[in-house]
Amino acid sequence: MILEAELERLDPTTAVFRLTGRMTLGMRLREIESKISDAADNGVERLILDLSGIEFIDSAGLGAHMILFGNMKLRGGKLRLVAPAARVLDVFKLTHTDSILHIDGNLEAALAS
Repeated sequence: MILEAELERLDPTTAVFRLTGRMTLGMRLREIESKISDAADNGVERLILDLSGIEFIDSAGLGAHMILFGNMKLRGGKLRLVAPAARVLDVFKLTHTDSILHIDGNLEAALAS
């Protein structure tokens, strides 16, 4: 399934991207990463990625998350990941990036943080 991202601006400083498909190496991942970065460049202080629709992630997808995390941190903002599937969460745990990235079980928890 091709990677898709739907943006919802909850307020001027909070953006939620609902991601679906496979986060794998390729042009589509770069396009989506650019789309998310563009939103972050436009005043977003809290960036939330809803991963509930992601069925698979490879090292390129993991790298995209780390780049977004770093960019948000440099801006003084926050990146939150929401509801990754067990298979995706396993990748975060296996690579120990779950200790760096902020992962929430649902959108409400991410918004409360």
